[in-house]
Amino acid sequence: MRTIRERYAADAAGHARWTESNRALWDSWTEAHVRSDHYDVRGFLAGRESLQSFEPGELGPVAGRSLLHLQCHFGLDTLSWARRGAHVTGVDFSPAAVGQANAIAAKAGLPAEFVCAQLYDLPPRFDHAFDIVYVSFGSLVWLPDIGRWARAAARYLAPGGVLYVAEYHPMVHVLDFDEDADGPRLRYPYFHRTEPLTHDLDGPYAGPGSGAIAGYTWAHSLGEILTSVIRAGLRPEFLHEYPSAWFPMLPYLERRADGRYWLPARIEGECPLLFTLRATAPGAPA
Repeated sequence: MRTIRERYAADAAGHARWTESNRALWDSWTEAHVRSDHYDVRGFLAGRESLQSFEPGELGPVAGRSLLHLQCHFGLDTLSWARRGAHVTGVDFSPAAVGQANAIAAKAGLPAEFVCAQLYDLPPRFDHAFDIVYVSFGSLVWLPDIGRWARAAARYLAPGGVLYVAEYHPMVHVLDFDEDADGPRLRYPYFHRTEPLTHDLDGPYAGPGSGAIAGYTWAHSLGEILTSVIRAGLRPEFLHEYPSAWFPMLPYLERRADGRYWLPARIEGECPLLFTLRATAPGAPA
């Protein structure tokens, strides 16, 4: 039987290996993402925002406020908030993504700071410094410890600051997303497991293939996410769920007249595709 110390060392080694593999994956994806129609960097540089229509209204005015974007990838959402007047800092563990974020900020003429670091391990100067901590789509599933994520987000908030999360709904990650899937079918776990799901990925979701690299993800239920935020000392204000998305995130979604993608009309029932969460740190805003 392994001792607690031995189990901890094995877990730490596993997390380090999984993190490094995921970093290599996102480094390899970044250039293809920057070129892709999915992200539309050219449109962004011409003035288009990358935010979803409901985000500005749910977060509220950001002009003059400091905003920390965790897992910012190459920064389009970060810079969209900068266009609205926020003083933005983006953090990502991928050197390739941070390099592209700085290049796009320079081309767009937008002031921003981008830091290459793990969100669990930011320099001390970040503590209790930000009016807003922002987390956007496709972030949480890559994290092994949702409680540690919530504590990190709370630590970087100023008194009275706001955590705003706009994410894919955990139900989406349960469903089969293979190209030949013709309807919603349960395939993956909904509740958290210590060992990650292993994905042999042969190319980025928004561009051509770039060679097979293993990716590791973790399930976090909606209840686990919300509970982690509460246990971190934050007060939830709302939790919203949305039945449509802005792109065909599952191969069988159908585009409707509103331009968004929904489950096909032939399928009875509904399934949430996105959610947003807003929570407030204790204390009065400075």
